[in-house]
Amino acid sequence: MQLPSLTQAWPLWLLALLPLMWLAALRHRTRLSPWRMTLAVSLRSVALGALVLALAQPVLQRAITDISVVYALDVSRSVAPAFVLGALDWMRQANRTGEPAQARYVVFADRPRLLNSIEEIQSVAVTEDTAASRSAIGQSATDLEQALDMAAFGFAPHHAKRLVLMTDGNATDGDVWRALPRLQAQGVRIFALPAPAAVENDAWIEAVDLPEGMRQQEPATVRVRVVSRVQSPARIQMKLNGGAAVQQGTMLQPGENEIIFRTRFNRQGANTVEAEVAAEGDQVRQNNVLSQALWLGPRAKVLYVESNAASARYLRDALHTQGIEVTVAGVEGFGAKLKGQDAVVLSDIPAQKLDPATVQQMEAFVREGGGLVFAAGENTYGVEGFAKSRMERLLPVKFESQRKRKELDLVLVIDRSFSMRGRKLEFAKSAALSTLDLLDEHHRLAVVAFDSRPHDVVPLAEVGKKQRAEDLISSMSASGQTNIYNALWHAYRLLENSPAKTKHVILLSDGNTAPPGRLAAETSSSVAMALIRKERGLPPEQEFDKSLASGGVDELTAQFTRANITLSTVAIGENPNLELMARLAHAGNGRKHVAESEKEIPALFVIEAKRLLGESIIEEPFRPLVRLKTEAVAGVDFENGPELKGFVLSQPKRFAEVVLEAKDHQPLLVQGHYGLGKSIAFLSDIKNRWAVDWLGWPGYGKLWAQLVREGMRRDTGEELALRVAREGRAAMITLSALTADGKFRDDIAPKVRMRAPDGTSAVSLLRQVGPGLYQARIALQASSAGAYAFDLVESPGLMPQALAQAGTRSLFYGYSDEYRNLFPNIGLLRTLCERTGGKFAPRVEDVFARQGDGGLVSKPLWRHFAAIGLVLFLLDILFRRMSGYR
Repeated sequence: MQLPSLTQAWPLWLLALLPLMWLAALRHRTRLSPWRMTLAVSLRSVALGALVLALAQPVLQRAITDISVVYALDVSRSVAPAFVLGALDWMRQANRTGEPAQARYVVFADRPRLLNSIEEIQSVAVTEDTAASRSAIGQSATDLEQALDMAAFGFAPHHAKRLVLMTDGNATDGDVWRALPRLQAQGVRIFALPAPAAVENDAWIEAVDLPEGMRQQEPATVRVRVVSRVQSPARIQMKLNGGAAVQQGTMLQPGENEIIFRTRFNRQGANTVEAEVAAEGDQVRQNNVLSQALWLGPRAKVLYVESNAASARYLRDALHTQGIEVTVAGVEGFGAKLKGQDAVVLSDIPAQKLDPATVQQMEAFVREGGGLVFAAGENTYGVEGFAKSRMERLLPVKFESQRKRKELDLVLVIDRSFSMRGRKLEFAKSAALSTLDLLDEHHRLAVVAFDSRPHDVVPLAEVGKKQRAEDLISSMSASGQTNIYNALWHAYRLLENSPAKTKHVILLSDGNTAPPGRLAAETSSSVAMALIRKERGLPPEQEFDKSLASGGVDELTAQFTRANITLSTVAIGENPNLELMARLAHAGNGRKHVAESEKEIPALFVIEAKRLLGESIIEEPFRPLVRLKTEAVAGVDFENGPELKGFVLSQPKRFAEVVLEAKDHQPLLVQGHYGLGKSIAFLSDIKNRWAVDWLGWPGYGKLWAQLVREGMRRDTGEELALRVAREGRAAMITLSALTADGKFRDDIAPKVRMRAPDGTSAVSLLRQVGPGLYQARIALQASSAGAYAFDLVESPGLMPQALAQAGTRSLFYGYSDEYRNLFPNIGLLRTLCERTGGKFAPRVEDVFARQGDGGLVSKPLWRHFAAIGLVLFLLDILFRRMSGYR
């Protein structure tokens, strides 16, 4: 029992009248005796006090310890019938033991029903087919939120509230966490009794996970998630578009199991993937099959830009085999061909060949979602070419790496025949001088000028201070006929016993030469040179070994190979023998160059010298090492694959990912993002030089197809791209709308029609949520398991042709979530109990224990004080009458 309390405080100010009343009585002259006056004023004072208290509305509060209990029983399909019967007995026993002041009952599944007795529970109609009976509770769903809200209405006011929740805690509808604050505000304590699953042995298809943005003929990984309640052997099969099934046997473990199928989708547009599980002892068949719809875009389109057109066939053919559409282009003006492509592959492109307009077009292409795959090569000089360039901004690497320069013996073999006279020879001298400038003092250089015979302009020796070599190079003059074989044989003799790690010959000529073993006629100058050498005690100039004459180019270059000497060629002239020059370079494991004019000769020599010095390029065999496992390198056996023969030095940018490493932990394959697109850099080449041993390797096509698909845009660029995904018991519809030139469309009000499995249809408006992006969320009917079809309907701004191209999407609702016989959601039930002050898995005594959480009942007292004041007022009047006082 508590003391009375006042509802209103302001009437207490009226008590200030009491002193005034006594003061007036003391000063008033009457015939009353003092004791009569005192009694009269006292009666009036008490009467005033009683009236003031009545106006203050006093109340008397009394705590109620009675308990009101609501039993909420889950009768959905996922709860075992035996548990329901046992729950009824538990309620009866609880009522007898706890003797609650009030007991009510909620039966729920897809919706709740509030009842007044246990007997009414047994008469409630339930069904698994809600379409057959609208009045019955549907067992195909569980809505815990509605059940908790309904239970809140069942409690008696001002009582201690106890909610006994009998369920497995697996809700398919509603949100329990929305109902929890409302229960806490009412002081409801939850006591949860967990219900076991309806069956003990069941396996079902939980989900079929498909990659997004798939393209026609693209390899895919289909992940089938199978949940099993027990360990059991099972067979899982997958069908594509109703075709032949692919099967896998496995031993299912309790809980979720992932089964992986690798396949290829060949049909553009709508595809269906169906998965089925057959497990030993499975008690439920309705949940064994689940289908998933997939919309495939057109084949991936790649623009392949190759510096050497003859080498383009290797990657082109490999990508074609992997289902990728390839367009091969040269370096000149390829930026105009980027429209409509999903990715661009740049292979061994010299930096000087990329004009600013093309780089700008490529930058916009990647920024807007296109993919860039940059493959290096012998023409890629990172530090000298791409470093600090606009092109480097697109790449995930920086070309800043350096390493110690190589040991190098270099022989420049320069044609000085009559065909080289004039400007050609002057630019040849300039090329030799430019090459000399790049060399360090410890490098060895020889310059051999040749006509019908070779002549040592600069003998093979260390460069040193370079002044003497510069003077000798400047003194070269043109004369005589041409015999390349004698000159190359002489260069071979100079280098065959050299200890240098790198031995290289650069040949400059038009390639028009006398055949092997046949010397041109001696000239007066050649005879004079021979006499001078003889007088000075020098050995005679060596001629081509006539014993090798029958072998020609092949035998000569074979000698080079055996001595680890490499040979590059620079062709010049009005009508050069390009075939011979190319054969020499290919057989000599070098590079072939063609100077369109004599002005290009120095630059080509400099390029070759920089490559040899190893400032940006390392030409040593190695096997890639996987540093980061991604889809791009999945299934590629680098460890047992062939070696690469070289790579370009670089450093990964911040936030870029190094996927493969080369020698000495140098990056080989690096990926990153630029704008909305992806940029990938492969620092070796993809053709018949460094990757020559890869071309016949099965991993070559697999790797490059995966790399291209890793980097390419996933948005197919369609004007209307419709996507449908299931989220719980709703379908999320997303539409991307673009104009023909790729700009966002914000001027439409698209509508989508949903056709349910039962034949009904409904049209919904898609709401714009971003630039060119529209969405709608449409509820699915749990009773209508099957395929839902979605298509756009004609509306202002959307023409029938565009709608037809957008196509139809399907969404499969294979079975009700109640057929997912999950384990009880103990975590949810425990949390509900803990947050409301209840107890998980309680005894009857726990539910009805007094915890001082009852309500308070208020009794108003103002009537009593008002009556007291009235009685005292009447007594005062009576007293005055009896005293003769008017």
